[in-house]
Amino acid sequence: MAVTKNSPRFWTTLTLSIVSIQGTFAEMMEKGKTKLKTVFNIYHQNSNDGNQVVDNSGREETNVIEPMVFIEHQITEDTAINGRIVFDAWTAASDTKLDNYTGASGSPIMGQNRVAANLGVRKEKKVEKNRWNLGADVGFSSEYDYRSFNGSLNASRSFAKDNFTLGAGLQYYMDEVDLFRDITNPSAATITTGLERKILAASLTASQILTVKDIIQFDATYARSTGYLESTANTVNVAGTRQVEELPDERTRYALSAKWVHGLGQTSALNLSYRYYWDDWDTKAHTIRTAYLFDIEEDESFMELFIRVHQQDQNKYFQPSFTSAQTFMTSDSDMDEFTSYEGGVYYEAFQDDFKLYGIEFEDVTWSHSFVYSTRTNGMRYGYYQTGFGFKF
Repeated sequence: MAVTKNSPRFWTTLTLSIVSIQGTFAEMMEKGKTKLKTVFNIYHQNSNDGNQVVDNSGREETNVIEPMVFIEHQITEDTAINGRIVFDAWTAASDTKLDNYTGASGSPIMGQNRVAANLGVRKEKKVEKNRWNLGADVGFSSEYDYRSFNGSLNASRSFAKDNFTLGAGLQYYMDEVDLFRDITNPSAATITTGLERKILAASLTASQILTVKDIIQFDATYARSTGYLESTANTVNVAGTRQVEELPDERTRYALSAKWVHGLGQTSALNLSYRYYWDDWDTKAHTIRTAYLFDIEEDESFMELFIRVHQQDQNKYFQPSFTSAQTFMTSDSDMDEFTSYEGGVYYEAFQDDFKLYGIEFEDVTWSHSFVYSTRTNGMRYGYYQTGFGFKF
């Protein structure tokens, strides 16, 4: 039986990219206009220290390719609809090894894929010299051992002639996961399907323009997960025998963050942010990110150089191995104590408008980014992203 090992680092990275891309749709367009952006990601990770891997090799190699399409259409002067389509294809060493270990299928898994889509609406309402922005979307995601149906609501209001903005968001996920519940007898191992997992997340955001060169932003997030929170491919070594990962059926997470953007002149800026995270599984983490942005080619393009450092404490249910079975136990390297160092570069160029088959293409952009990261517990990963966008 084939299984999937999703990489939390990869999905986190892509989520940040999605937020950045959707931010380009913040301003309402002229009625009837459409924005389109295509993005292509290539991701690779590797480690020989993953204690959760079933054959004791520690190998956590994963390769992912992912095309994405973002689109927004302005249906009235103050209302826009938007959508996103994502397709992932990947191979993971942990999939193949667990497949071989259980003997649950005739041949080992060589690759898997995921399809996801979202559809949303956004409305802007002006109140005197300030603005309300309201939004909602629904979506789904489907892969071999995981299915997700989700929805979100968000609202923001500007004050003081748009110098101060306050926003709130709410997300809800109704998911299903397929898990191995017993691998102690490899020849009889089976997978249980349709196990429930639900996630409720809420966020508050406030931003303030301090001066013509300074902006600050504060964020608070809350997320509560319930149901089966284990990963399909994660196992633990108990006195030399592999058993499935066991975790509580509830987890509550919190995060507070602050960001400061300071202009150094007409063509460059510094960006500094800090995030503190904690949860009821005794995980605590500090993240610092600094970036330098500057225009090049006389405002025809810009570049961002950044460094990110993340330090995390060990989860209370984590051990590299166990001498005896515990009620809750995991050896997932993502729940270990570690420090990660990440660096990257982002480049975006603005192209001249052009006409093709009688259609005027405006605000044409082409972007590239590369990120590399290494962790003190052995994990290393990198990804390349390229994007092409325009309005018509």
